[in-house]
Amino acid sequence: MTETKKRARDLRLDFFRGLAMFIILLAHTPGNAWTLWIPARFGFSDATEIFVFCSGFASALAFGAVFARAGWWIGTVRIGFRIWQVYWAQIGMVLATALLLFSIDASGWGEDGRTYIARLPIVPLFENTGAALAGLATLTWVPNYFDILPMYLVILAMIPAVMLVYRHLGKEAVFVLLVALWLAAQFKLLEMPSRPWRPEIPWFFNPFGWQLVFFTGFAFAMGWLPRPPVKRWLVWAAATYVVLVIPFAWFRIYGGQYLPDEWLLQDLIADTRQEVRFLWWKSWVGAARYLHFLALAYLAWVAVGAGGIRLTTGWRAPGKPRAWVQWAAAAALVLSAPYSWIAEIAAVSPALDAAILHHFTVTATAWLGGDLLITGPEIGVVQLVHLGALALLVWSAIGPRARSFATGPGFRRMVPVIRKVGTQSLAVFIVSMVLAQFNGFMLDVLGRSSLTWAAVNLWGFAVLIGVAYGVGWIKNQPWRVQRTDGPPSPQSLGTRLPAE
Repeated sequence: MTETKKRARDLRLDFFRGLAMFIILLAHTPGNAWTLWIPARFGFSDATEIFVFCSGFASALAFGAVFARAGWWIGTVRIGFRIWQVYWAQIGMVLATALLLFSIDASGWGEDGRTYIARLPIVPLFENTGAALAGLATLTWVPNYFDILPMYLVILAMIPAVMLVYRHLGKEAVFVLLVALWLAAQFKLLEMPSRPWRPEIPWFFNPFGWQLVFFTGFAFAMGWLPRPPVKRWLVWAAATYVVLVIPFAWFRIYGGQYLPDEWLLQDLIADTRQEVRFLWWKSWVGAARYLHFLALAYLAWVAVGAGGIRLTTGWRAPGKPRAWVQWAAAAALVLSAPYSWIAEIAAVSPALDAAILHHFTVTATAWLGGDLLITGPEIGVVQLVHLGALALLVWSAIGPRARSFATGPGFRRMVPVIRKVGTQSLAVFIVSMVLAQFNGFMLDVLGRSSLTWAAVNLWGFAVLIGVAYGVGWIKNQPWRVQRTDGPPSPQSLGTRLPAE
């Protein structure tokens, strides 16, 4: 292989990987209502694809140059060192989470009647400790929730083989190999046991399926795949597919909450989703799921502009909506408020809750000939209307300067923070998996409401940001900074001078 220059780090890589870290924290926090609004609820793919794709891209930047510059053996040694780091990160993450949950149970601080170590499938660590520890060390026990890093380890171990094939047979042979492995995973020909006592249960994240996402990012960074062109028809095609997937991915639609059960359309959506399950299932990255991720990635690629320029310049703020739109939003906001703040109104003022109920039933029937009460899952539709109306009115009220600040300087100030989280993704990910369980415990103690969800989730974001900056500071080895005011005296180091 010819020697190549080390490529500069792509700011888009760290930005989207940082976003994935925040989403992963939300998704793993038990009983977290904010999870209802993460991208995975509206499409087949989720933050896992972002994490794996960006990891593949980053691996090419970090390791690809080593293979090219120092040769295959040194490149393989470099991969082995990374595997060593991730392996011990996996062991530490499982044990730290188990210790946290055990400590909550032992202290009695948790929710009454709940056994926290049973919240995750780690009970064998306490009931069958020897076999569980041996399985943990050999990656033959890979409990759900702790199965992302083992998948990543296997894929990392594939890099030397991929580079060897590329060296002797070219990128086309690499693509054939990767697609063949992915197809084998689709037909369950390649699987790994997840429990020593139940070897027939495979890993949830099949690495031979997920490697396709990883090596897609790897191939783009290595230059094996060309940059996707920015074409209007491609943008429309990607956006259309993303929108068409929503009814089959959003549980409120295919689950019959937003469409009446007796509707033929409702049955068609639910039945179609079940029939094509193998195309969107997460374990092996079905074809529809992979295509959904590619569509989203392409739209994100176009949205941030060439080289991610909009991450440094921001966007032009949309203007103030027309007056009639604001009046319509205000009416929708007032009419939907009782449904959107049901728990909060009842908790703060039971009398007001009773009055609203009376007017929406008795008064409305007297005046309109029918009540205005909406019950059941359909309340969710009203809450969506309320949220949209509230966002529109707030956007109108903040004024042009604030709108320009939000999409310009305000956005630009957030980008470096999100990128910092993305640059320290392994450390942040380990902390987030432990922190998610602690945050779930906090919600059990504090109760679940709009206020506590916001407080706990924002606290979690702050911890991830702090971890990212702290790890980055340590990696910069501040103890090696040279003093400019001369060498330190022995007294300043606490060293005794020899007696004369």
